[in-house]
Amino acid sequence: MSTDGFLAGARRALKRRWGFRRPPHAFVLTEDRLVHVALAREAETGRKATGPRVGSRALPPATFGPGPGGVPVAGPLLGQALSSLLQPKERVTAASLAVPDGFVKVATVDVEPGSTKSPRELAEVLRWKIGRLYGDPPPALRVSWCEAGAAPDGGTRLLVLGAPEETIASLEAAFASHGIRLGAIEPAALALSAVASEAIGGTGLVVFTDGPNVSTVFLEKGDVRFLRTREISADPEQALQEIRLAASFVGGTSAEGPGPEVAGNAVVVPESSPVSIRFGEFRREGGGADPASLVPALLAKGVPPRVEDPALLVGLGLLMGAE
Repeated sequence: MSTDGFLAGARRALKRRWGFRRPPHAFVLTEDRLVHVALAREAETGRKATGPRVGSRALPPATFGPGPGGVPVAGPLLGQALSSLLQPKERVTAASLAVPDGFVKVATVDVEPGSTKSPRELAEVLRWKIGRLYGDPPPALRVSWCEAGAAPDGGTRLLVLGAPEETIASLEAAFASHGIRLGAIEPAALALSAVASEAIGGTGLVVFTDGPNVSTVFLEKGDVRFLRTREISADPEQALQEIRLAASFVGGTSAEGPGPEVAGNAVVVPESSPVSIRFGEFRREGGGADPASLVPALLAKGVPPRVEDPALLVGLGLLMGAE
């Protein structure tokens, strides 16, 4: 998602190539940390790049304050954490940022044939649709969308994403105070899916446990078709039912055989989370295979295979983006 229209980068988020059309700096904001993932260009170092450089800083409890729609707003302490992450003499002018999935609300909207030919009218309808998820009246929102396949009536299915303007502006301001422009902002699950896509051959489910939230992403031929986030990580059984509902929504469940939640390709992050473990058990109970490993994709990027930090994987996904 781009800050020039918020999540516009979702249109290309999963058709990425490893390279530097995006800046070689990614920051990942979690509930309690700010993580910096950077790659060195060979032209700058004079030698072959060996993999990502990672730094992390804990965020003080007062880093965020209450914000509209229940989404927090960043205060001055975020800028202090950012300052401590930047290496001496390191000049970062542009970067990408991943935010917790709970910062963004998502809706799947089917629009009639021809609706996309009137961008202004379409924007008004989609803003109203996503605004309903924030209550009445909704706060000012940063909204964007991407195509997510065909609607049953022959129209277009859109994936609509929105976050409070005040929240996004506070993040941009924290980075701008250090001379850094945020060229792309994405929910963590969307960024992670760029890495996971390689492990599942472009099509399948990505299940990401992000603090209290569980996000389910469905990819088809490298494109995002569905994204749902629910605050249910404390209840693996409920999370499993949400994953199955997501698989059913994207055309999975068939009376003739198991749906993609059992038979399709899948990736879970982190593998050690109770939700990931329960999902793996469910697949085996239904005769399916274990979720795919991210190790081959990580090794190809010079990342040690025993990485247990999801924030690094999210950061790598941001770096794979092609603007």
